Amino acid sequence: MEMDAEEQRQGDFLFGARIVPVGREGNKVFVRTLRHGEEDASETVRLRLGDRILFRAGDLVIDSRQIDAMSPKGPGGYAPVANTVWTWYRIASERADFLFFFFALARRLDAAHALWALAIEERDQANEDGGIPQRSGFLKTLATAEMAIVVLHRAFNMANTLTKEYCPDLELPATVQKIQGTVSEMRNAFEHVGDRAQGKVTRTKISYKDAWSIFNQPDFIEKSTLRYQEHALHFDKDVIDALLDCRELIMQAIDSRAALHARNGRQQAESDNA
Repeated sequence: MEMDAEEQRQGDFLFGARIVPVGREGNKVFVRTLRHGEEDASETVRLRLGDRILFRAGDLVIDSRQIDAMSPKGPGGYAPVANTVWTWYRIASERADFLFFFFALARRLDAAHALWALAIEERDQANEDGGIPQRSGFLKTLATAEMAIVVLHRAFNMANTLTKEYCPDLELPATVQKIQGTVSEMRNAFEHVGDRAQGKVTRTKISYKDAWSIFNQPDFIEKSTLRYQEHALHFDKDVIDALLDCRELIMQAIDSRAALHARNGRQQAESDNA
C-alpha cells in the first residue's frame, strides 16, 4: 500500500528514500521518490547555489514495503517487523487501541522468532559438545524452546484477534491454523509445568501418563520435534513457516487499514461536499 506524505512528523530520523529529478523551473528543482521495486537509473539530483528542492503533489510517496526492506532477514528468513510497524505509524494516523495492539503483536512475533533462533543455535552447539556440557546444552535449548512456544501461543492468539476484530478482510494463515491447537496444548503444559510435574492436566482430572509426557523430549534433540500427549510439532519447519506467514499478515494488515482509512476519507469528503 502506498500513501502520500505531505509532511513528516517532527522527531527522530525514520528512514531514507532515494529521490530522482523530474524537472526544473528557475531555481526550483522538482524531485520525486523512487517507487518501491522501480529500477534505479542512477539519475542524480544536481543543485546550484540558491536552488530549492520541491515535491509536487503525489511525488513524495512512502511505501510500507520500502520501510520494511530496511529490516535485514535473520535465521529462517524472518526479519523483525516491529520497527516497520513503529516507523509506519510515525507517519500514518491510526486509532490508539489498534496501534498499541498491532505493535504488541509485532513485538510478540519478533520475540518468538528470537527465541526460536536461539533454541536452534543452542541445540546445534550442544550437538557439537560431549559429556556433561552436551547434556547441559540439551537442557538449556529445551528451556529456550519452551519459552518460544509460550510466546508463540500469545502471538497466534493476537493474530487471530487481528483478523476478527480489526481486519476482517484478512484470514489467519493456514500454517497457523494447522498448528494452533498443538501450540496451545504445549503452551499450557510448558506454562503450567509445575502442575504437569504433579500429574495434573486439568483442575479436575489427573493423568500421570499424559501430564508427564511433557518431560519426555528425546525427539526434539534428534528430530527437532516437540511432543506432548498425542501432539507433535516440528520446531524447525512448522514454527518458522507460521512465523513468516504471520509476518506477512502484519504487512497485509498495514495495507488493509490504510485502504480503510482512505475509503473513509473519501466518503467523508463526499459527504462534506454534498
